[in-house]
Amino acid sequence: MGARTGAEAGGAAQHLLLTGSAAEVLARIVPEDPLGLRGRIGVRLEERALLLDPEGVLLAAQALCALHAPLWRGEPPLDTWLEERVEEALAECLAEDALGPPRAAGLEAFARPLSLEPVSLAMACARFHRLPFEAREAFFALVLDARAPERLARARGLSLSDLARRARAALELFRPHFREHGRA
Repeated sequence: MGARTGAEAGGAAQHLLLTGSAAEVLARIVPEDPLGLRGRIGVRLEERALLLDPEGVLLAAQALCALHAPLWRGEPPLDTWLEERVEEALAECLAEDALGPPRAAGLEAFARPLSLEPVSLAMACARFHRLPFEAREAFFALVLDARAPERLARARGLSLSDLARRARAALELFRPHFREHGRA
């Protein structure tokens, strides 16, 4: 059995969305991510330098797809429609992040190896998302991706000190949590 062409895969995805109620659509798209939302979400989180739980965003995007599916009839094109649902899910998760008590469940896997409390880490992540994009991007590149600072500064047209200043704003949000656990 050969791999499906893009048109065949798109047709299969459309079929998942075009029949049944929102609950039926949700039941079809949640178990194995046949719409490919997980990959789209990963790209968006990296592009926007966001520290959100990808699985939480995925569940929100799947729920939004199911909710909007009965109203969608092929326009806009499927890729555009899916991107819109991912953006909605990101906006919802960021709003929850900013307004409500932090949901730390998705951060447990990240927090435990660092001996951090998931709730404290969730609050730091919520503050991180309010930083300017430039600070989040520098933190991602230097701290999480461990990119070479000289190359990154040159690519951004910045001095090393300007790049470091951007990343430091984000790093300072997490430092108290490391100090509490004897790591600063």
